[in-house]
Amino acid sequence: MKTAVLIVAGGEGKRFGSPLPKQFVKLSGKEIFIRSVELFFYSPFVDRVVLILHPAWIEKGIALLKSYGLNGVKVVPGGKSRQQSVFNGLNTLRLFNPQRVMIHDAARPLFNAKQIEEILKLVEPKKGVVIAEKVTDTIYQVEETHLSRTLDRTKLWKAQTPQCFFFQEILEAHKLALKDHFEEATDDATLYAKYVGEVFLLSPLSLNLKITTQNDLQIAELYLKELGR
Repeated sequence: MKTAVLIVAGGEGKRFGSPLPKQFVKLSGKEIFIRSVELFFYSPFVDRVVLILHPAWIEKGIALLKSYGLNGVKVVPGGKSRQQSVFNGLNTLRLFNPQRVMIHDAARPLFNAKQIEEILKLVEPKKGVVIAEKVTDTIYQVEETHLSRTLDRTKLWKAQTPQCFFFQEILEAHKLALKDHFEEATDDATLYAKYVGEVFLLSPLSLNLKITTQNDLQIAELYLKELGR
């Protein structure tokens, strides 16, 4: 079965506090989005990689991909929201028509590529697979800044990426969401569970940090240093 990967890097990274979008910031000497692309580009289990970038940064992104020898990666413009960006990427894949698609945030460059095979073995029709992590902290529900109630953390997981689905199913979920004017989903499993089928949660093999702040970048730098990367 053919497998495609969408790397979502269409945001502007305003919370990161940099003149560059965070995905273009270097992590241990290499741009964050390049590290994420390489995880899948060099995997023997992946047949096609599509990178979704903010329209203003496409030219720069293509130049960087070429400089790293990643010439087979297709670049498409993102939309106004993450959901719209992913839908753009899915539509780009229609001609390639993969059986499976993995959707990954470029801001998670530490994902362990050794887990790709495991994810692909688990995904089935009507069953998506999502990398997620059990919550270990106590979680409050609040009203403004006041504690409203304490949630049962044994039933809470933190969603991560990649998220993997059968291609036609997640494409249909996005179409139905747009039809329902549901346009602000922050991940794809939310749409899949609402419109298609069940979602299986799989813990990451190792640290799968999302780089959102400068502090996250420092943690990632230290982690890669320990790994000798």
